[in-house]
This record gives sequence, C-alpha cells and structure tokens, in this order.
Amino acid sequence: MDMRISGKQLFWMMLTMQMGMTILLTINPSIQAAKQDAWISTCCASLIGIGIAFVCSRLSLLYPRQTFDTYVKSLFGRLFGNVLIFIYFVFWYSVLAIILRQYAEFIIATILPRTPPLLPMMGILLVAIYVTYAGIEAIGKSSQILGPIALLGIIIPLLLSIKSIRINNILPIYVDSGPITILQGALPSSSFLGDCIMLLVLFRFLANPQTGVKPALLGVGLAGLLTSISTFLIISVFGHSVSSGHTYPYFNLVRYISYFDFFQNLDSIVIAIWIIGVFIKVSLYFFVCTYGTAQAIGIRKWRKLMWFVAPTVLLLALIPRDFIDSSVFFPQKIAIPILLPLHMIALPLLMWAVAAFRNRKRE
Repeated sequence: MDMRISGKQLFWMMLTMQMGMTILLTINPSIQAAKQDAWISTCCASLIGIGIAFVCSRLSLLYPRQTFDTYVKSLFGRLFGNVLIFIYFVFWYSVLAIILRQYAEFIIATILPRTPPLLPMMGILLVAIYVTYAGIEAIGKSSQILGPIALLGIIIPLLLSIKSIRINNILPIYVDSGPITILQGALPSSSFLGDCIMLLVLFRFLANPQTGVKPALLGVGLAGLLTSISTFLIISVFGHSVSSGHTYPYFNLVRYISYFDFFQNLDSIVIAIWIIGVFIKVSLYFFVCTYGTAQAIGIRKWRKLMWFVAPTVLLLALIPRDFIDSSVFFPQKIAIPILLPLHMIALPLLMWAVAAFRNRKRE
C-alpha cells in the first residue's frame, strides 16, 4: 500500500520538529551575535526558512509523484545526479547523528547528569524506529496529536513571562547592530529552520500535493515566529548580557516564572517539549535516511535498511566528544558555513531553476 499524509499532518510535522530545538539551541548564539537585536535576527531567519520551504515545495510540485532520487537523476543525468544524492544523504545522516547527540547532552545537563550519552540516544532512536516502521502516516498522526501539546507548552510559558518584561533591555533597536550583524545573528536559527529541505522527500507522500505548499510554509513560519517571540521575551526579561551566558536561555526563562510562590518550577514542561520535538525530528530524519537510501540503491522493501541506518547514525553520534563538539563546533564550523548555503539554499535553487527551465521548454 502506498503511504499518504495530509496537508494538515505536514503542517504539524514541520512545526513540531522545528520549534522545540530551534528555540532551545539557537537563541543563545543569536544573542551572542546580535545582542539586544537578536529578536530581529530570528525574524530574518524565519523569512529565510520560509523561502527555503517555498523553493523545496515548488520544486517538488513539478514532480509530485516521483521520489527525490528519481527526479534528481532526470534533471542532471545519472552520474551527477548520484553525486548530488550522495551529498544530500551525507547531510541527512550527519544531522540525524548530531540531533541524537544534542538530545543526549540536554538530557544529561538537565535531569540525568551521570547518564552515559549512549543510553538516551538509544532510547529515542528505538522509539523512532518503532514509529518509522509503521510508515510515514504514523509519524504524521503522531505529529498531529503531539504537536498541539508542544505548541501549548511553548505558548503558555511565554504568556506567563510577559509580566517580567523590561523594555529598556531591548533598547536601542538596530542602532548598535546594523544589517550585517543582524544577518550574522540570523544564521543559527536559519540553519535549523532549513531542515525543511526534507520536503524534497516528503512531498512525494502527500495525498494532494497541490495543497501542501501552504501547510509547509505555515509550519516553518510559525516555528520561526515563536523563536522570535521567545528571543524578544528572553532579552527583555534578562538583558542580552545575562542571556548570552545561558546555555539554554528559554529553559532559564521558564525557570524564572513564579506566580504567588505557587505556580513555578515549570522546567519539566520544557523537557517534555524537547522530547516531543526531538522524537518527531529523529523519526522524520530516520525515515528520510532509510526510505531514501533504499530508493537510491534499488531496494523495494525499504524497512530492511533500518538495520543499517540505525547502527550507522548511532556510531556517528558517538564521534562528538562533548557538548562543545555537538552544539558549538558543528553548528559554527559545519552547519552555518557549509550546510546552510550549499544544501539548504544553493542546491535547491539550482534544482528548481533547472526543473522550471526544462518544464517551460517542454511546454
């Protein structure tokens, strides 16, 4: 039976996989780069993410029922097409491994300080294997159920933080930064929101591809908007100097909330949101790696590749030595200078341009 997902499920998949990790991991580097104007940077990152989602969606609509490897080979020929597919799978495998390691580092830093990194990584990967084996529909339905819970878990602490806003902390606006600094601050969030390039694979499974563009853009855009609002509140509550010293600023914002010395200690909500977001993101990446690898090498029973993909990404996740390698070195030295401009922007634009030219020439 051919797997199918709806536009609504695609929206929740994009939103759920991006909002949790983007809010927790990218606000700190954005504040370090753009200081009190980091909230403007994350607004710019939202526009970049929406642009990437738009390009990937429009490209996929030109080949609505073809798999990623099929239409890439038809665009660039067998040789260059295989090279391009290999480049993308190196990207997807490495990012999946880094997500697993970042998840483990967060769990160790917050609730299980003496736990070996392998244990939380194996735990989340086993759950992802279970839901992925059921197919993309299971991931879509899981997103549809867990997504609203995660969304409420982010919005409610933000609303509760409004009373602590100090407007002076975000002043002056723009004067101390300028466009270059603000753009530099947008790069960390852009590299996370750019994960929507997996739309190149997922559009193939939409029951009605024509209705998939709007949900994809809304999912990425809402994740970016929540990141911008969170950044604004964090800076306005703590100031950019204090916020830049927090490894997880949103986590500290939630810890800061207290009403009548009773309604407080809400950090468990953040941990639950993080686990939900990582679960959906790992499941989607695991599906893309498994299904895509099977299609690329011509294996019809794609689930058999799980026995190869799972141990491979687990071994890759053990390469980073600590939090610095996984959450500082990889984003700054690999994701931002290489993956964002090449995999997320340049190559999708190139494929879209070639596909649009061929389509117009054919017409």
